[in-house]
Amino acid sequence: MKRFEFSLQKVLDFREFEKKQAEAELGKAVAEEKQIQDTLDMIAQAHVSTVHAADETHDISGMYAMQNYFRLLEQRKEEALMNLAQAQVITEEKRDAMREAMKNCKVLENLRDARKSAWKKENLKAEENEIDDIVTSKYRG
Repeated sequence: MKRFEFSLQKVLDFREFEKKQAEAELGKAVAEEKQIQDTLDMIAQAHVSTVHAADETHDISGMYAMQNYFRLLEQRKEEALMNLAQAQVITEEKRDAMREAMKNCKVLENLRDARKSAWKKENLKAEENEIDDIVTSKYRG
């Protein structure tokens, strides 16, 4: 029996390679988004700890310094939020690319499976015909 060969196997291999690359790119984008979110969490934590320290401080110069620090934290927070918004857009683009790559692979995989199924049916029918011929020739001869 002849071995099954999918004529578009090289195309499928290339599409699977593209899918793996899309997965890696999506992973990088998600990691970047997580890093920015961690920065935002750190800024919020610094803000809370400074508020607690401000409650205990009665020195005017210390309060002035804390107020300046709050402004700095607010600036960093705004910058991080802008970066997060950009990272989320990029992540969504990468997610869309990943979906497209998965869809392209799935189409070819379904085609391969359908052709393999048809190939199996064809070979089974050929085997049955061959067996029928052998049995028929034994009864004739």
